[in-house]
Amino acid sequence: MVLVASVLAVLSIQPLEARINDDCAASGARYGQPVQDSLKESGLLYYRKDGLCLIAHFFSGRCDVLSIFSEKQFEGVPDSLSENKITSLLDQEGGAGWRRVPRLSMNDVWGSLDDRLFAIYDTMRHKLVIMTRESYAREKEALAKTRGLR
Repeated sequence: MVLVASVLAVLSIQPLEARINDDCAASGARYGQPVQDSLKESGLLYYRKDGLCLIAHFFSGRCDVLSIFSEKQFEGVPDSLSENKITSLLDQEGGAGWRRVPRLSMNDVWGSLDDRLFAIYDTMRHKLVIMTRESYAREKEALAKTRGLR
C-alpha cells in the first residue's frame, strides 16, 4: 500500500510525457494511436491531439524531431500558433529551459539552455520544429552527400 501511494505521489508531481529523445511507446502514451504510421518507411509517426498535428521522427528508436502545427487550416496553411502556445510547446515537448536566438531570418529560433536542442517557428508555414543538434547534423550531412559536396 505504501508503494502504491508513493507511485501515485510521484505521478501527480511529474506527468508522464513523451518528448524529444523518448521512444515510440512514450509517444503513443502521450499522443495516442498514430493517425499514420510510416515508421518503417521513413521513421515518422503522425498524431493529432488537442487541435494540433504532430509529426514525430525517430532515429535509432528515439524521437529526434517534432514538427507541430495547428489542425485548423485556411487554404492549406495551418493557423498560426500564439507566442504563449509556442512557449508552452517548447517546454512540454523539448523540456524546460530555452533562450531566443537572434533572428537571421523572418523565422523565430530558440536554443535549449543545455545546447542539445533547437527550435524554429516557420512564420510563413506556421509550423514549430523542435530537433536535436545531432539530427540537424545528420540532415546537413545527407544533403551535402546528395549535392556531391562530401
